Amino acid sequence: MRIKRNRISFFRERDEEAPPQEFKAGRIKKIESEKRIFKPIIIASSVAVVVVVAILVLTKYYKEPQIFTPSKIPVISEIEKKAIPTGETGNKHLQRGKDSYFKGYFNHAIAEFKEVVESDSTDEEKAIALTYIGIIYDDRGDYNKAIEYYTRALKYDDKNPIVYRNMAIAYRHKRDLDMAGQIIRKGLDVDPEDINNQILAGNIYFEQGRYREAIHQYEKAIELDPNNARALYNLALSLQKRGDEVASIEYLKRSGAIDKIGEVAYLAYSRLGVIYTERNDYDSALKYLKMAISINPKDAIDRYNLGIAYLKQGQRDKALNELHKAEELAREDVDLLENLGDAFFSLKEYDKSVDTYNKMLSMGKRNVKILARIAEVYYEKGDLENSYEFYKKITTYEPASENARVAYINMGNILDDVGRFDDAIQTYQKALAIDNRDDSVLYNLGISYKNAEKWDLAIESWRNASNINPDKPDPLLAIARYYYENNYFDLAMDEYQRILRRWPNIQEGHFNLATIYYKKNLLDYSKEEYNRVIEINKKNDLARKAYINLGIITSKTDTDSLEAIQNARAYIQRALLLKPGDGEALYSLGTIYIKEEMLDKAIDTFYQAIRSTRDSKLIADAYNQIGKCYYKKGQYREALQSFTRGIEEEPTFEEIRMNRRVAMQAYEDELSKKISR
Repeated sequence: MRIKRNRISFFRERDEEAPPQEFKAGRIKKIESEKRIFKPIIIASSVAVVVVVAILVLTKYYKEPQIFTPSKIPVISEIEKKAIPTGETGNKHLQRGKDSYFKGYFNHAIAEFKEVVESDSTDEEKAIALTYIGIIYDDRGDYNKAIEYYTRALKYDDKNPIVYRNMAIAYRHKRDLDMAGQIIRKGLDVDPEDINNQILAGNIYFEQGRYREAIHQYEKAIELDPNNARALYNLALSLQKRGDEVASIEYLKRSGAIDKIGEVAYLAYSRLGVIYTERNDYDSALKYLKMAISINPKDAIDRYNLGIAYLKQGQRDKALNELHKAEELAREDVDLLENLGDAFFSLKEYDKSVDTYNKMLSMGKRNVKILARIAEVYYEKGDLENSYEFYKKITTYEPASENARVAYINMGNILDDVGRFDDAIQTYQKALAIDNRDDSVLYNLGISYKNAEKWDLAIESWRNASNINPDKPDPLLAIARYYYENNYFDLAMDEYQRILRRWPNIQEGHFNLATIYYKKNLLDYSKEEYNRVIEINKKNDLARKAYINLGIITSKTDTDSLEAIQNARAYIQRALLLKPGDGEALYSLGTIYIKEEMLDKAIDTFYQAIRSTRDSKLIADAYNQIGKCYYKKGQYREALQSFTRGIEEEPTFEEIRMNRRVAMQAYEDELSKKISR
């Protein structure tokens, strides 16, 4: 539903006051009518998640753009770097095997190494040969075979930390981290000062989530080599996992300064950029992200994060520039492309957002999550036709699914937006065919029935929604609102009273109930309800309207009481504090000045109301009141001019026409008297 306006009209024929009116087009802006529930598409893996429905807000599927980090940030490790046995050898088969290995002739290398094992070579040489064979099988992905050869190597030389290292790496590749840890610890028993094995042990602990042990292991490595950038960087990540971000930052800075322009420095500066962005220290974030990019200018993630840091600083053009560069570099990084689409969306770069999401679709054409994102971009852009078509694709790709059901809801919302109420009804019914227990769909269906003027079906749909979810007041409010808007005040009063017994803090209910009491001339009850509106929230627009209406009621209840008039004026002035220059409040204040016989002040206040609004009905009302004031003062020419200007604003305003005729007659009589003298 679009926002409508409602009014409280005051002076009418012969200064008689009309009561606060029901919600309809006119002067005081009413609270919004019921709004449809706009649901996000839920990806298949999260179908079981309960969707929280919010009335009065459009639930958006896109996320606010955030700093991007891969789902798993690994420590810098030696996963792909085996420890290669080094040193000269006089064994010709061992030397040939090494030569073939380094040239990439692995089958020949294996044959030569096996010759070593089967010969009368020394145990040390056999261990080296078996280690090389294990490395070759590990490189091929045959980790079990690799472990078999490393095990044989240890039988010949169980004091070689290189063999333990490579065996631990093979177990790590197998994702058998427990065995990897056991093996590397044996290697450290052999040589506690092997810094590479110290770091590998820390990495294994890190992958196991045993961050305390990882920290201890990295600290041992740093004791051996205080300038080991890898150990410092990995220690920083472990400290961050333990929640010690301050220490983590310092170790990241140290590792970057030591490594200068290498991989460690790049990763450290990139991570610092992320941390400082999350800490809202955007100057530092920009500094470190730029340092990371200077080392590796082709990393899309850093470009994206730099764009987000600029965005957080409000530097839109620089943000867009970096996001465009990130998009060029992202290629097939689906997660990053999704974040880029969200970022372009937030900047209202709708076409670019669609282009980015379409890149993702080209990688998986039935990605309903991205189809939903594109549909929402088009919806925000105002291109309802394309939005509808993308939601429709979801129903084609996954008919009768949860995703299709939510797409039908959104399609129904769009159809209702463009006034195709019967089509919207049919579409909501398709959603209900998939799940007839969704109260939000029944609520939306009721709105379309109402818009199609199928009143009984609207009420039935809202009743069904309330029966399914009795803890939600919105369907009942919609019913009460319908009765209220169509002047069924007794029915509306009953509904609002029932609602407020269960949900006593609904401002709208108290406001509308107060207006109904006013129409029934139950002024004490009306004042009580308007006061309740203010108690619930004294600073919002409903409170402002309540203050205005309390002013009207107070001035009406005791017209002979100066105190009542002053109290009425005080209510209006409170409304003006909430919205200075509000035309409705100024108009009401003018009517109170009339009651106090402060006609000049009333005239001035009505002119202020005229200058503060573009509402032609309010302007016409104000000119009418100004004309009455001048008439009371005996200034018939000015009265006539005011009534004339009121008619120019509202040519069909019959009361002003009548007042103008009376003023014209009085002015002519005045002129006749002057002439006769």
